[in-house]
Amino acid sequence: MSDELEAAGLASVGALSAGGTADLQGQPCRNCGVMVKHRYCPNCGQLAASFHRPFYALIAETVSDSLALDGRIARTLPMLLFRPGKLSREYSEGRRARYVPPFRLFLLSSLIFYFVAFAFINTNGVNALSQIETGEGAELDAGERAAVLDYLAQNENFDEDELERVIENARASAAAEAEEGAASPEASEPVENTEDSSIDDESDEFGERLEGAVQRTIDNPRIFTTAAENWAPRLSLLLVPLTILALALMYAWRRSIYIYDNAIHALHLHSWIYLSSTLAFGLSALLGGWVAGLYYSLALPIYTMFSMRGAYGTGYVQAFLRMVTLSFFWLISLVVLLFALIVLSLLAV
Repeated sequence: MSDELEAAGLASVGALSAGGTADLQGQPCRNCGVMVKHRYCPNCGQLAASFHRPFYALIAETVSDSLALDGRIARTLPMLLFRPGKLSREYSEGRRARYVPPFRLFLLSSLIFYFVAFAFINTNGVNALSQIETGEGAELDAGERAAVLDYLAQNENFDEDELERVIENARASAAAEAEEGAASPEASEPVENTEDSSIDDESDEFGERLEGAVQRTIDNPRIFTTAAENWAPRLSLLLVPLTILALALMYAWRRSIYIYDNAIHALHLHSWIYLSSTLAFGLSALLGGWVAGLYYSLALPIYTMFSMRGAYGTGYVQAFLRMVTLSFFWLISLVVLLFALIVLSLLAV
């Protein structure tokens, strides 16, 4: 996971609720110099706290305040999870003090999701590959490992008989290629320099670099996984402005809806997706992959539709049509971002 996103998420943990020890109460405000008589400065609103306390005390205070019944987390999460669009409507109408700021909520939700997702992927991938190699009695070669990894990427749970067929097919394909290479005549001598030789050299250099990265990834998949962990959170941030753009286009005719409203709704929508996807990952590990399939095919579209209805007051038919449009837009964006993630991760290997 990227260090920048992790640092930003950890920095946003503080002051999630109205708690905090006002140890500077009765002193001049450190921000504007006005005397602070209560918890907050009457001039700039800054909390009268220095936060110069032991680290464990800060963590304990944050957890205690955030999970308190009167904390903003306790009011934000139930509304976000179970009342689609209501939180965005409340925030856009000015009732903001009682809830966690949308961007902070988005950062924390994404941190939780990527922590669980990458832990789940690493554990399953490494364990499955080690089980296969142990069952074979020897390490798989590069081609066999590539075939196995491709199969594991497309199937969350693996069947031993089917995996044996995958490995046998990879071996047969490698043997056929070796025989064909031995039987084929030698390649003709290369043509002398042409006008496009420099372009060809650059293309060959990029191809060799990419081929080398693919080979290193096949030999050690963890290198690629580590690179993907660094790039995935960064690229996923692009989905938020893309969603804002899509919402702005879909509601362009509504003059009462501003870019600010679309931004709030997009942040809340992606926060719900991150949190619910984390729960889906956990349930899939316990109950099977059908949970994730049910989530993405049913729960996500339904929540998105009702979220648009709750945030914008859209009718059922219009909310459904906009949900379909947004889902199609997300699908295209995810394909493009996934391709960019693979290329950038390979080039980083």
